Amino acid sequence: MKLTNKLNLPEPFVRAVSEKTYDNQGSWRTVTELIGPPKIAALKRKHEEEIEVDASELVYTFQGETAHATIERAAKTMCKEGWQAEERLFKKVQGKKISGAYDLFNPKTGELIDVKNSTAWKAKRGEAPAEWVQQCNLLAHLIREKGHDVRRIRIVLIIRDHSKPESRRDPEYPQTPVVQIEIPIWTDEEAKAFLEDRVRLHLLAETEEVECSPEDRWAKPTIWAIRKTEKKKVKSGNRTVLIPSRAIPGGLYADEEKAKEKLEQLGNAYEIDYRPGENTRCALYCPVAKFCAQYQKLLTQQGK
Repeated sequence: MKLTNKLNLPEPFVRAVSEKTYDNQGSWRTVTELIGPPKIAALKRKHEEEIEVDASELVYTFQGETAHATIERAAKTMCKEGWQAEERLFKKVQGKKISGAYDLFNPKTGELIDVKNSTAWKAKRGEAPAEWVQQCNLLAHLIREKGHDVRRIRIVLIIRDHSKPESRRDPEYPQTPVVQIEIPIWTDEEAKAFLEDRVRLHLLAETEEVECSPEDRWAKPTIWAIRKTEKKKVKSGNRTVLIPSRAIPGGLYADEEKAKEKLEQLGNAYEIDYRPGENTRCALYCPVAKFCAQYQKLLTQQGK
């Protein structure tokens, strides 16, 4: 990986955020990699020396690692209560070395805890995204392989962008900067079958051209949204700014002609807002997008 410093940040800061503390101890894939798109994992290994990452993009990883290190240090003082932290577990699957490291586990109570540092929208409905459920249950499977029982799984979510004013305005918004989310526990047979399937897919991606699904790409379809032409007045510091209205209830259309038909019924007080589709992960978050033939083809089709 090539590290850049486009913002000309101080060297001690760059050193801190880029210092490698993670070690998969020779694993072919980790649990985190397995739940992700096989294509991305394969391309990352193929182009490891060519991938560029700017120091500014590592700040959230740095924050997460700092929190984990502090929690691990605290857990070590609570051995009598049974707490264990940051242990990496291994298993051979289809001839490959798989590993996963849990954040906190208590063999006495059978409680597995995963600490995450993420955004408020991840916790808005109090439910964990599918990938969190998958990750935690694969870790639980590895713990059971070691002879322990897992009776409860929780995520402790540290919300890095929590806003008290927003929590007062929106009852669905997380009301506190730390949220606990219960994770449904799979049977060990379900977890084992899922693990076997993910290993099979990742093996396939090493020898064949495997495509990322729309879900993998965080694909958003093209939308025609109907909204009021009148703009909202919003205070921004000492200024009042005008921002476009949101789409009206039921005003999102995947078909342009249907949106136009609805607009004719509503009259001049409304307008159509064209929102082009996008593969959000590819465009903003995938480190190997420029090496990906599938994404380049999608861009060509979109005329970009």
